[in-house]
Amino acid sequence: MSFALLLVLVWIMRKDAREVFEILKSSNKVIIFFAIFINALLSVALAYRLKLLMSGQNVQLSINDAVYLTFIGYFFNNFLPTSIGGDIAKAHYASMRTDNRAASYAAVLTDRILGLIATLLIAITGIFFIGKAIDNKFIIWMVPGLLIFTVVFMAMILRKSDLAGKPPSGKSGIINKIKEKILKLYAAINLYRKSPTLLIKAIALSIGLQAMAIFSVYLFILCIGGDIALFRLFLIIPLVWAVSMLPSLNGLGVREGAFIYFLKSYIGHEKAFAVSLLWLGMIMLYSVAGGFFHLIWKVDKGQGTRDRGQGQV
Repeated sequence: MSFALLLVLVWIMRKDAREVFEILKSSNKVIIFFAIFINALLSVALAYRLKLLMSGQNVQLSINDAVYLTFIGYFFNNFLPTSIGGDIAKAHYASMRTDNRAASYAAVLTDRILGLIATLLIAITGIFFIGKAIDNKFIIWMVPGLLIFTVVFMAMILRKSDLAGKPPSGKSGIINKIKEKILKLYAAINLYRKSPTLLIKAIALSIGLQAMAIFSVYLFILCIGGDIALFRLFLIIPLVWAVSMLPSLNGLGVREGAFIYFLKSYIGHEKAFAVSLLWLGMIMLYSVAGGFFHLIWKVDKGQGTRDRGQGQV
């Protein structure tokens, strides 16, 4: 489906293919390498955020392992549905390394939620400053609405509850086993209630990471001669990320279409498509690196298979 969407996009843009190629050919390669370097630093910072959240689960994960897991997530994003598909593989391999499934899945899920909150906070900041220039009122109300929903959802998980300390019922059956696993995951996420400072640090770090990613897109626009206010991208790009979560493989096709839809009014169809291809190329580069890390990263596959009560999901 993803490649079909990408092919449709290429077919639509076929008349501009030569111009897009010329745009990429004449792009400033120094700026491109600088953008790739910034995203490499961003990946290390993402790994640190995961390590930080693991510590909130009383699980110690080395920064090297966190970096490997981050890139392995990039790799598996190409084979699992949506841009969050790689989180499943990341949590799986983290559980093998830490021998604690509940803590690993809770940390990765919380990592994703906090990243979404940071994205929406940046988008709301953009709306506050340039909202009058947006004709689509649905976008203006959708962003704060989604933020409120996400924050309320997280608050409900973190609220004090007897369910967090509820012992296993011991009942048999598939339904009961699923309920037990959900309760263990809930108890693990609820553990962050005791570490509010850690969550604040993680959100602050997430906002910085989102700003770095948006600045990277800005560099790609500059390298092809595009002209757009940086601050405007703080509204546009979070919407591109949100659209990329629609059913696809790593957002392939959907993300490129979103880039064109949101940027065409400012830099034109051709340059918008060129930016989407540059971003896709960088993602593929990191995915290849993730595949390499997946080959060399040694994990004791015997870990995480033993029953450790509340430590397993």
